[in-house]
Amino acid sequence: MSLGITHFAIGAGMTTLLVTLVVPRARYPRTLVLVGGVWAMIPDFYLLSPVAREQLYHFHRESVVMELFWFHRTIDTLDAGKSIPLAAGTVAFFLTVTAVADRRDYRRPERLRSGHGSESRLDRKRDP
Repeated sequence: MSLGITHFAIGAGMTTLLVTLVVPRARYPRTLVLVGGVWAMIPDFYLLSPVAREQLYHFHRESVVMELFWFHRTIDTLDAGKSIPLAAGTVAFFLTVTAVADRRDYRRPERLRSGHGSESRLDRKRDP
C-alpha cells in the first residue's frame, strides 16, 4: 500500500496533463489539479472512516473500481512497501509536469489576452 503523497502526486500530475493537453481553456485549472490529487486518494477513506471499516477495506483491496481513482489499486499493488523513493519520484513528476504546463501556458499570449479583452493595461497609451 503506497503512501498518500504518492497517490496525490500521481493524481495531480495526471490531472495537470489532462487539463493542459485536453481542456486547455478550463476556467479553474489549478483547482482541477487539486481535485485530481484528492480524487486519487478517495479509496483510502476507509482509514478515516468510523463505520464499516472492514467492508471498505475489502472493497479497497479487491474492487476494480479503484482503478478509476488514477490507478489507485495498481499503485498499491506495485508499491507494497510504502516506498519513500517512489513517493519522491512521483512528487518530482508532479512538479515537472506543473512547471512544463505553466511554461506552456505563459508562452501563449493570445490566451492571456483573451481573458482581459483585446487590449491589455500595458498596451494602452497614457495621455500626457
